[in-house]
Amino acid sequence: MSKQAGKDDIFALIMSGGQGTRLWPLTTSRRPKAFLSFDGSGISLLQRTISRLSILTDLKNIFVVAGRDHEGELLRQARNIPNENVVLEPTGRSTLPCIGLAGLHIRRRNPDGVMVVLPGEQLVGEEEKFASIARVAADVAGERNCIVTLGIKPTNPATRFGYIGLGDEVTRKDGISVFRAVEFTEKPDGQKAREFISSGRYMWNSGIFVLPVSLLFEMTSKLAPDIHDALLAIDAAIGTPDEKETVERVYQNIRSISIDYAIMEKAEDVLVIPADISWNDMGTWPEVAEVWEKDEHSNARLGRHVGIDSDGCVIYSPDKLVATVGIKDLIIVETDNALLVCAKDRANEVKSLVQKLAKEGQQEV
Repeated sequence: MSKQAGKDDIFALIMSGGQGTRLWPLTTSRRPKAFLSFDGSGISLLQRTISRLSILTDLKNIFVVAGRDHEGELLRQARNIPNENVVLEPTGRSTLPCIGLAGLHIRRRNPDGVMVVLPGEQLVGEEEKFASIARVAADVAGERNCIVTLGIKPTNPATRFGYIGLGDEVTRKDGISVFRAVEFTEKPDGQKAREFISSGRYMWNSGIFVLPVSLLFEMTSKLAPDIHDALLAIDAAIGTPDEKETVERVYQNIRSISIDYAIMEKAEDVLVIPADISWNDMGTWPEVAEVWEKDEHSNARLGRHVGIDSDGCVIYSPDKLVATVGIKDLIIVETDNALLVCAKDRANEVKSLVQKLAKEGQQEV
């Protein structure tokens, strides 16, 4: 494929199965992050993602992939897209198998299609700008038959994001610069992250990338042939009475691997567009709290809070009053069945806490 992508050629694929363990106790295995609202509006992150993508392409070209256990809630929240665009995994196998599974359906719809692949759990403040950048990415990906990813300018030396090194500018389209990606580094340590920030030549990996659907299968065949063979077995059964049984059987044995490790880090022609789009990964409670109201003491809250000598806290409690005295930089999250109290600078460790809870069998996680 080597052509500019028209609107009918652009397909969006939303991955909505991420649990978001750092946002426990609001998120659990039964309540993945994408299905939740974090601003009191009742509009979930998934619904916001679908709305944002409708600026870029038609609703009939938007696909959502998630676990089969969440089928009912997924169909309810994504009811403005066709039911046949909802793709269900029998079990989680990381991102390459899930993207490949949905890609089979997109390829049947349009073998010349270009896929915009993204998580369903992020916020983007500048939606029109995102659509413009994604449209340029789709055009460049189609014309050059390559992968184009969106990079986010780092605001701090975060260690839970991947980083993308910027090479030379290779093209400029509609005022948007496209660079060669020269290095992918997955979740560096603190020292390396600080070096990346200082250089000014590294972007956070947003997890948003664009590529022709044909290239997805071409590269999977080359770099992960076992997964490609499994996907071909599923493809042969799509539309037949054996489809569900085949997906179940094949998925039980398919290798679990991310598209970053399997393909992105090994691909020879990956481009990156720096995207200043007010992006928020909504990955930790302090990030979620960036969209909340703050009081005169920099306490970010959703719900009722009254404090004395309480500063810089993050408080989530929609149903109960939280009263505090003499605390600083704490996270307090209250739900029906759990209460989290955590130092704000250790928000990343909530994931480890969830793992400990699961191991000890003390709490639904």
